[in-house]
Amino acid sequence: MMFLNAAEARRMEAAEEYGALYYARAIKPERPKWGSAWESFGGGHLVFVAKGAPVGRAHGLGFNGKVTAEDIQHVERFYFERKSSAQVDVCPYADPSLFEALNQRGFQVAEFNQTLARWISPTEPFGARVGGVEIRRIRKEEAEEWSTLPARVFFADKWQQFAEFFHPWARPDNALTLAAVVNGRIIGTASGLIVPEHKLAAFFGAATLPEFRTRGIQSAFMQHRLRVAQQAGCDLAVTLTMPGTTSQRNVERAGFRVAYTKVVVSKPWSCEFQ
Repeated sequence: MMFLNAAEARRMEAAEEYGALYYARAIKPERPKWGSAWESFGGGHLVFVAKGAPVGRAHGLGFNGKVTAEDIQHVERFYFERKSSAQVDVCPYADPSLFEALNQRGFQVAEFNQTLARWISPTEPFGARVGGVEIRRIRKEEAEEWSTLPARVFFADKWQQFAEFFHPWARPDNALTLAAVVNGRIIGTASGLIVPEHKLAAFFGAATLPEFRTRGIQSAFMQHRLRVAQQAGCDLAVTLTMPGTTSQRNVERAGFRVAYTKVVVSKPWSCEFQ
C-alpha cells in the first residue's frame, strides 16, 4: 500500500477522469448520434459517452469542498437527461459529504476498482525485450487491426458489438498506443494517456492474444510506457484493475502498488424522470 494524502489521491483520480474526457472528445465527431457530452463540475468532470458504454461517469467529486444533495441531483440530471444511469466514482480520500449526499439520493454500489500507482524517478532505467516480438507505436494503416484485437480479447463472441469502441485510442500520434508485432501481425495492444497538468501517465487497454501470453509481452509494454512517461516529465503512473485479477498481479510486478480501492456507485435512469 502507498501512503497518500488527499492531494495525491486527487492526482491519481485524474487518470480515469482524463481518459474518459479524451475518449468522449475523440468519439463525438466520429459518432455524433451517440450524444457524447462532458461538463466541468464540482472540481471534477461529468462524462457521458453513450448509453451502455463502459466509459463515462462522474469523476473527481468531493475534493473541492462539501458536496450537497443538490450537487448530486445535478449529476443525476446530467445522465438522466440522456436516458442513462448516473454513475459516480467514489474515492476514499474524498470529503465524507460525498458519501452522505450519495446515500441521501439512493445510490448503490455497482463495482469496486483497484487504483494502482507507482512513482517514476527521472533516472530510473526502463527496458524489457521479448525475443521475436517488436514493441512499437502503431502505424496509421494498422488502426483497424489494433482496435479489433482488444475487442476480441475482452468481449469474446460479442466482440463485433464493441469493435469500434477502441477506435479513439488507435492513434499513431499517441506515444502510449503500442502494438506487439510478430511477423507483421499485431498480437498484443496497450495504450494510455499523458496528463501534463498532473505530471501523470495513465495506462490502460493492455491485451494479448491467448496463444502469445506468458511470454512477457505485457511486461515489455509496461516498461516501454514507463520510459515514454519518464521522457514526458511524468513522476507518477496510474492504472486500474478489478481486485484480485491477473491484471493486478502483472502491474504489481512492474512496481505498481495498490493506492486505494474505490467504489463506483450507480442510480438507474427511470422513464418517469422529467
